Amino acid sequence: MLKKIYYRYLQVLLIFSILITGIYIVLRQLVLQQVIPDIVSGYFPALIIIFVFLTAITHYAVVQTDVERIEHKPNPELPKEEQMKAIAAIERKFINRYLLITTVKIISFLILLALYTYFNRGNRGEVFCFLLNFLVIYVIYALFELIYQKIKKR
Repeated sequence: MLKKIYYRYLQVLLIFSILITGIYIVLRQLVLQQVIPDIVSGYFPALIIIFVFLTAITHYAVVQTDVERIEHKPNPELPKEEQMKAIAAIERKFINRYLLITTVKIISFLILLALYTYFNRGNRGEVFCFLLNFLVIYVIYALFELIYQKIKKR
């Protein structure tokens, strides 16, 4: 069940990323190069790859715990109170793991931003462009994850 859920997510993530990259290429060629050429960083494709990689890894870790939650079968021999405690423990494990994974992901992004800013501190325009591109991609992928979860629940 874990592989099936994860591979489906990975397919949707890769299709979404290819679509975003295609939109980026079209916009860069048709609009952005003529109107505002300095707004799109040359690292945009690398940022997409980083987001795909981190999103795929973090989603796998979350799905592992979620599958445990889904596949949990209460032991009918135990009293209801014990069954509820077991379910609550699994729920706590899921929530704690989700928060930990999200925190690690955000810290990873902050480290990436700090390193890029540090190594390019002499070129403020490029740093601003990189940070702006990062913010746009972050919002796009956050919306993707949110919409994917909403659709998956239906």
